[in-house]
Amino acid sequence: MLATILLLAFLAGLLFAAVNDVRTMTIPNWLSIAYTVLFLPAALYVGLDWQGIGMHYLAGLIGLLVCFALFSVRIFGGGDAKLLPAVLIWIGPGAWMPYVYGVALAGGLLALLILMSRRLLPQTAIPGFLHRSVVVGPGIPYAIAIGLGAVWSLPASQFLQTLFLASGLTH
Repeated sequence: MLATILLLAFLAGLLFAAVNDVRTMTIPNWLSIAYTVLFLPAALYVGLDWQGIGMHYLAGLIGLLVCFALFSVRIFGGGDAKLLPAVLIWIGPGAWMPYVYGVALAGGLLALLILMSRRLLPQTAIPGFLHRSVVVGPGIPYAIAIGLGAVWSLPASQFLQTLFLASGLTH
């Protein structure tokens, strides 16, 4: 039961971040903090040893350093630069490449769609909840890409697969 709650909370956080980013172009800090803090009890619950837990947090720290560099040159927003490494902690060091690939692929497609929408669609054709991210710009609600990248890499993540199996959702 706890594994199901943890897995659904992980996925719900991704969905919340994406919707909030589309509506407001912000990702709340508390969400990245929650991912970072809640990983430890989730990891202990599924039996990950301390070395494995450390490797997950190290992956997140490396991700944070890379994202901070991207933020400092204005490629990423601050919320994106915190959410991506926090999710990377859950994805784990063994699945970082599919995660980054999924985020980059989804982010590129998302950017293309939004930029095309800004150029080709009249502003009145954009629904109100999309106004901030699609019409006003200038950024891209990258939490969508972060969430899609996480889902893309889920099969490659040993930790998330263990959590999924422990949840009993496979039956």
